[in-house]
Amino acid sequence: MELDRKTLIDKYFAMIRKLNGSGNDILEVRKFFELLSEIRTYVPPTVEFMIVLKTYRPVLFGEFRSSLLPHSRMHMLASTNFDIGQAIINLGITDQEQLYQAIKGH
Repeated sequence: MELDRKTLIDKYFAMIRKLNGSGNDILEVRKFFELLSEIRTYVPPTVEFMIVLKTYRPVLFGEFRSSLLPHSRMHMLASTNFDIGQAIINLGITDQEQLYQAIKGH
């Protein structure tokens, strides 16, 4: 079953809120990004997800990136630079309260 865009975004933020950077967490992040490649009904916000991970969970992002094969598609994606503000807007988050809810879950 394919997730709609809003459910996918909610699932992503729920995932990054609970992860702490362990080996199992890196596998879960990899699995999530692999799931994105299976979506066919819309273009998933893959770059935005990567930028959010890089900005709000930098330790986890670093571990995830170092686990990737150099020159792989995922490694190139992890090397992408994109404005975090625009990434947040692209994910449908338009105010501070929504951002706090997404990142902190409160």
